[in-house]
Amino acid sequence: MPCTRFAPIIVRLAATLAVLLPALPAQAQSSMPDWAQCTVIESDEQRLACFDQIASRDETAMADAPARTERDGAAEAVADPESTAESWFETSEPIALQRRIHSEQVSEHNPFAIRGYRPNYIMPATYTPTDLSQPVYDFKPQHAETKFQLSFQFDWFDRPLGPNTAFYFGYTQLSLWQTYNTTVLGEDQDASSPFRETNYKPEVGLNIDTSYHLAGLTIKRMRLSVLHSSNGQGGERSRSWNRLVGGIGFGRGNLAGQLRGWYRLPESDKDDNPDITDYMGHGDLVLAYKWNRQVFSATLRNNLQFSDNRGAIQLDYSFPLSRRVKGYLQYFNGYGESLIDYNRSISRIGVGIALTDWL
Repeated sequence: MPCTRFAPIIVRLAATLAVLLPALPAQAQSSMPDWAQCTVIESDEQRLACFDQIASRDETAMADAPARTERDGAAEAVADPESTAESWFETSEPIALQRRIHSEQVSEHNPFAIRGYRPNYIMPATYTPTDLSQPVYDFKPQHAETKFQLSFQFDWFDRPLGPNTAFYFGYTQLSLWQTYNTTVLGEDQDASSPFRETNYKPEVGLNIDTSYHLAGLTIKRMRLSVLHSSNGQGGERSRSWNRLVGGIGFGRGNLAGQLRGWYRLPESDKDDNPDITDYMGHGDLVLAYKWNRQVFSATLRNNLQFSDNRGAIQLDYSFPLSRRVKGYLQYFNGYGESLIDYNRSISRIGVGIALTDWL
C-alpha cells in the first residue's frame, strides 16, 4: 500500500501525541525529539521515515523514563538540564551549542521564521563618557544615545559538498542613534535625532558541521566566509573593509565559543582606513555561558602587538522577561565599536531588551 495513504494518519497521531505530552513523565518528554520536525518535510516517504525513527527511539525512552524519574527523585530536574548547572558543567557534550544548532536546523524548514545570527537587541538607554565629536559631523553628539543590532542568516544552498555542509548568507546591522539630540529636549538646534553611525555587514560563506574533540572541547562547526563591512557613507565619513574569515564554533556543557581569524582583502580604490587592522586586529573570540535561561557572554579582540597594543572587550548579560523577550545589559570598552570610531577608544554601558542571544 502506498505510503501516502498513511501520511494523514501519522500527522494526526503526531498532533494527538503533542497534546498528551504534558501528561507524560518529565524524563520521557526531555528524551523525545521534536515531532514538529517531521511535519514540515514535504516528501511523503521521508516524512514517514522521520516518524518511524522517532517512534522507535521514543518507545525505549518512555519505557525507561518512570524508573529514572523515581530513582532521581526529582522529575523536574531530570527533564530540564538547565535547572542544574552542575550537570551541565560536568558533561563534556556541548549541550548549549547543540541546542543552538538544532534550533537553526529546525527553523530552516519554516519559511515564516527568521533565523537569528548574532544577538538581536535594542538598548534605548546607553551612555558613554567619551567625547564623540568628529570633524565630519554637522552636529554635536550627545553622550546618551540608542544602540541596536539586527542580525539574521539563512542557508541558500544545502549539501553543496556533501552531508553537513551548506552555503549560507548572513547580515548584521549595527546602529548608533542620537535619539535624544533634538530641539524638543532643548539640545542642539541643528540636530533632529540623527543616526550618528550605521554599519552594514553582509557575508557569504560555507558551513561545515563537525564533531571533532580537542582538549576537552567539541568543535561543532567550521566556517569560511567573505565579509564586507561599510557605514554606507561617502567622502570624509566613508569607512569600509573586506575580509576573508575562517572560524570554528566549539562547546562543552553549557559553555560555547567562537574563534575567528581574518585576512583583510586589499582595496582596489582609495582606502578610507588603511590602518584599521592596527586597531581591530586579525581575529576575535566570543565566549558564552548559559545558566538557568540566563546568558553571560564576552567578545574579545586584540591586535597582539607588544608596542601600540590595542583591543576591545564587550560583556553582555541577558535574562528572561517573557517567552520571547529578554532583558539585556551591555558594557563595551576599547577600539572598533563602530567603523567611524575604529581608531578611537570608547567605553559604553547600556540597558534594553533582546529577542535573540548567542545561546
